[in-house]
Amino acid sequence: MGRYFIKFSYLGTQYRGLQKNVIRNENVIMHDTDTIQGALECAFSTLRPKCTKWPKLTSSSRTDAGVHALCNSAHIDIENKYDSMYNPNVVLRLVNQYFTHSNHKIRLLEFIPVKDTFHTRKCVKSRTYIYRFLKAKNINDHKIPVAEINQSFHFRSEIFDFEKLKQGTKLFVGTKNFTTFSEKSISYQPIRYVRTLHSFTLEKGYPLMPYDPLSQNFDYWNLVCTGRSFLYKQVRRMASALFALSKNILTEKDINIMLQVPNHKNWIPKLATLPACGLYLANVEHCQEELGKYIVKYKESPEDLTVIPLDSN
Repeated sequence: MGRYFIKFSYLGTQYRGLQKNVIRNENVIMHDTDTIQGALECAFSTLRPKCTKWPKLTSSSRTDAGVHALCNSAHIDIENKYDSMYNPNVVLRLVNQYFTHSNHKIRLLEFIPVKDTFHTRKCVKSRTYIYRFLKAKNINDHKIPVAEINQSFHFRSEIFDFEKLKQGTKLFVGTKNFTTFSEKSISYQPIRYVRTLHSFTLEKGYPLMPYDPLSQNFDYWNLVCTGRSFLYKQVRRMASALFALSKNILTEKDINIMLQVPNHKNWIPKLATLPACGLYLANVEHCQEELGKYIVKYKESPEDLTVIPLDSN
């Protein structure tokens, strides 16, 4: 088996999330290409030498439908009958050509041969998410730039207390039980709701297309949070609470109660979870020392498509 550590980016708008479902119809497995995972596996299945089994991708970080990623990571298992290792430079070129021709909003950033004992989630140090939003300078002006459609959240409110939102981010930093700020998900494993948020800040943002005249009519902001791991919809719910705080719908005391009395039922129903279009997985940081133990060194093969490992142990 050949295992590879990969990094990739995508716009999540056209996909049903990252994780795929295995569809079985009359004992025939139908591969789901409407997810990020399915599209990536399909792209790798087109490599030569031909795969003897369908490629299997294991992601370090799951994202929901509509969520984007500037850099996500995974490991993928690819087998061929020659037991040969694929040339990373060739794979990067061919896979990205596949995505371009098939109109997938995905790009492969790195492709690194690793030992079969490597697991992408075990050496993750932290994950950084950005929730991106824009607010009209004139409350009556809502013609958003076309480049911002499905790429950011348009925050519409006459009331916006910048300082309250900025100070509110501090309420979430540290080790806390985030049950109230997560949505129930189907899981066969016990869920650990106590997580540590290393940082949470409000930062000035910029338009995606500054040459668009409409872009000058808005202020752009990024909510940036970093932690080792996050719960289902946690970032979007924390952002929802902060927006409510900035609009005087919630108080800091309300947020503290939701943190101190963690329960799914304690989520205030009038707080709608923010849409996925503004959320970006900005980075997955790995322990480089740990990762280095698994990387397989290689030399170029006479054949363009493969490489020869220098150490097979």
